[in-house]
Amino acid sequence: METVTAEPSDTEGLDINALLDPKKERGRGEHGWFPKGPRSFDWLLKYRCVRDYIDNYTAKSTRIQRLYVLEKVLRAGRLTDPDQLLKLSELQAKTLIKRVWQFYIQHGKQSYARIVSITMRGFFEAHDRDLHFKRSEKVRNPRLVKINIEHIPNKIEVYRMADVAGSLRNRAILLCLYQSGVRPGCLSNWNYGLVNEQLYPEIKTPVQLKITPDLDNKLNLYGLPYYITFLAEESATVLREHLDERKKRYGWTPKPSDRIFVTASSSSRGQPLDLSGIWSVIKYAAAQANLDPKSVWPKVNLDEDTKEALMGHRLPGSRGNYFDYHDLDEVREKYLRVDWSRDGVNGSRIQELDQANKDLGERVSSLEHRNKELMIYMLAEKAGIVPMASPEELRRIPTEDLERALAQHVTRTGREAMRNSAREASPMYKLGKKVGNKIRSK
Repeated sequence: METVTAEPSDTEGLDINALLDPKKERGRGEHGWFPKGPRSFDWLLKYRCVRDYIDNYTAKSTRIQRLYVLEKVLRAGRLTDPDQLLKLSELQAKTLIKRVWQFYIQHGKQSYARIVSITMRGFFEAHDRDLHFKRSEKVRNPRLVKINIEHIPNKIEVYRMADVAGSLRNRAILLCLYQSGVRPGCLSNWNYGLVNEQLYPEIKTPVQLKITPDLDNKLNLYGLPYYITFLAEESATVLREHLDERKKRYGWTPKPSDRIFVTASSSSRGQPLDLSGIWSVIKYAAAQANLDPKSVWPKVNLDEDTKEALMGHRLPGSRGNYFDYHDLDEVREKYLRVDWSRDGVNGSRIQELDQANKDLGERVSSLEHRNKELMIYMLAEKAGIVPMASPEELRRIPTEDLERALAQHVTRTGREAMRNSAREASPMYKLGKKVGNKIRSK
């Protein structure tokens, strides 16, 4: 395999400095924060060929990653615009791309080398050009090494993390992740319109959330138009407190499309907190709660089918054919059965549900008893159990007595019917009936 040495440029004109990615000095603003500036790849977006390619991606992190890679390849090849890249012959394009990813392989960055390969092949495919690499030329998948065992915090650990998270915003992030079961990437996309009608003027628990592909772009991979999840009482309360704090401290007048979680350095401007920011909050809180930040993974505690549906996963195998992803009442009931409370008692909601079930059972029992009474009175009246008795007089007789008399009447009537059937089946009865019919016919 051809190798690349870390020199400013090599014999084939590859600009190594474009790949070294030196750190640049950044000034700080008046509050000590790094001000937001333009990205180095912004100039690429003025080209139609780049927009046609990058608009195939919806995830912000993926778009940024692909544009960075495209910029590096262009600068390494000393090309001034992406149209020049498309004008290269297949051999020239393959050579340039291969030498760039070889540079990263030689520097121990095999995963990034693979990203270069995927990005550049996708760029050419978007413009109806296929780059075919031999098997020996392709970037091999790096060997996966499991460094840590995944640890899903239990309820006690989650609340301990929330208590030491450092801010009201961070606390809301952790509790919303725990009680809704959404992915961190989905949480970063939550907007004010998703929750405002259920948090104001009074909190309506559980807060119902409709997660669409705009909030969780992985839903498109599962063929799901949306899924429903919820927030329990404490997470809903903390979330409202976080929103109230932003309104009071920064004079924020929220619009339905405004993001709920923003960076600490730009709260007044509404700059959204991205996926890496959400994970930073999780890792920080885990470290503060004496947990291993590398292994902590936020998930929700429900039965497997409902848990997967809450996170927008299509169920494997035949289970997906029998689980109704949009059976709101079923998922809501299962959600309310989970003890989300801090003190081990699921608050007043479970008690309310138990009392409601008890009241419903008593009503059903009362209706069944009343229905039985009406049926007994009706049958007793038709059967003439009490001769010459009016309906009003019949209803003054205890139902137990009528029921006993009705049972005796049914038994007696049944016996008489059996005797009549036996008599009609005898030869003498049939002969007499035949003779009688002949006499009447004359």
